[in-house]
Amino acid sequence: MTDQGTGSWLAARFDVSLDRTTAAVATMVLLDVGWWLLVYDGHLPMPGMTWLMEAGIPMAAPGAMERGVFHVGTLGAVAGYLVMWGVMMWAMMQPAMTRFVREYAAAHEGSALAVTTAVTGFLGGYYLVWLGSGVLPLGLDAVLPGGIYGVTRTYTTLVVGGVLVCCGVYQLSSYKQSRLRTCCASVDAHANGLGAGFTNGLVHGVGCVLVCFGPFFLLMPFFGEMNLVWMVVLTGVVALERLPDWGREVATATGLTALLAGLAILLVQPPLPVAFGM
Repeated sequence: MTDQGTGSWLAARFDVSLDRTTAAVATMVLLDVGWWLLVYDGHLPMPGMTWLMEAGIPMAAPGAMERGVFHVGTLGAVAGYLVMWGVMMWAMMQPAMTRFVREYAAAHEGSALAVTTAVTGFLGGYYLVWLGSGVLPLGLDAVLPGGIYGVTRTYTTLVVGGVLVCCGVYQLSSYKQSRLRTCCASVDAHANGLGAGFTNGLVHGVGCVLVCFGPFFLLMPFFGEMNLVWMVVLTGVVALERLPDWGREVATATGLTALLAGLAILLVQPPLPVAFGM
């Protein structure tokens, strides 16, 4: 078979055209695989892990990783925690952001190099916001008596039920719904460089943090952020929320589910499968 014949045969059976939107989606998928592998294989800083193991505290327990940081008590431990938190958030937000990054690349009016530069800047700013958002659970742990771990272990039913109710109320609020409508709205035609893309990423990242505040900053710390089951579930929730036709319904459904589950836990007080020891 000739080279031309081979090319025609391949073209007839595979669509291997790599335009800018396909390249953007492929890059996002590959990056997400990398983030999840880092999380799953444990290739992340885990300050205080030795102490947690000696104390018999599983790393998936509520507030365990924050307790480890404050036990070590150094800036290096805080920095390590922020890296760990950032990579987890990148892994969980990547599916939700894939459609927006695709549209961001499609709307760019420049060359392929200009598109790559702008998207790189955008993702850099976006990732930085999510890395920095780790100060929120750390701050919460600092102000609670005994930290997230201590207060959740002491008042398990009250805390778990309470955060589910709070998350449900947030999901159903008009503020959340308005943020969700504008977070990943269509992108206007634009042409910018690395710096402007970085600024766009910062602004968009802050918006995403506010949209995801209920699942990631109310539920996750009190359910254990290193719990892979919860990570996968919440990744699906925030990704489905970004679907143009279903987003509002998904946010409403998850809000109602969280609210009713929280009320049931507070009223019935059933035994909860929350592990605080090895």
